Amino acid sequence: MNHINYFGGCPQGGIPYEIQSGDTLYGIARKFNITVSEIYAVNPGVIAENLYIGQLICIPRQSQTVCPTSNYYVIQSGDTLSSVAKAFNISVNELITANPGIVPENLTVGQIICLPIAPLPVLISISLTAKRLSFYRQGKLVKSYPIAIGKLATPSPVGTYKIVNKQVNPGGPFGTRWMGLSKPGYGIHGTNNPASIGTAVSNGCIRMYNKDVNELFSQVSIGTTVIMYK
Repeated sequence: MNHINYFGGCPQGGIPYEIQSGDTLYGIARKFNITVSEIYAVNPGVIAENLYIGQLICIPRQSQTVCPTSNYYVIQSGDTLSSVAKAFNISVNELITANPGIVPENLTVGQIICLPIAPLPVLISISLTAKRLSFYRQGKLVKSYPIAIGKLATPSPVGTYKIVNKQVNPGGPFGTRWMGLSKPGYGIHGTNNPASIGTAVSNGCIRMYNKDVNELFSQVSIGTTVIMYK
């Protein structure tokens, strides 16, 4: 599969977009009012016939709303402007002002909006509704991962937390990596049950595929902010 390594960010002139089910380069170009050629120009090696869900490509920055803070957020399944505003402790009106022309009732998965606040150096954003964990660096999406969340009886806790400890190979149900949160007893970790990813079955922790949590673990440090929201 062809993809760009986003741990260094998009090539100059582009911001990330995550491929969704049914996406084509032609459809993406229409969505962002650009041409397929412009997409190819900032995505060397991408093959139109070989796109896959979760793949990150770059959208030319000039096609997006100018964001003075350079702090971008990628809309997840189930997101509303209200839920995003609440997660980042800003108002809906501030979001609308920062994104001229946005239609609150017509948000689309993968849409990129501007957050009118200074970006954190590193941020983990967890959409419990979408069951996705997104990793941002300097306000730009690095990568998004599928996760498992807490079941109805033991839901994952909504709120803003910090990573307070890290452990390699904790074993058992925690898989290959553990990142403990400032909410005692909760963490982001791997799993010995990969079939559970994408479901709500945990005791409140965030489960990831071991290969994904290994990748994330190496990119974040103790003190990293984690925002969990519905």
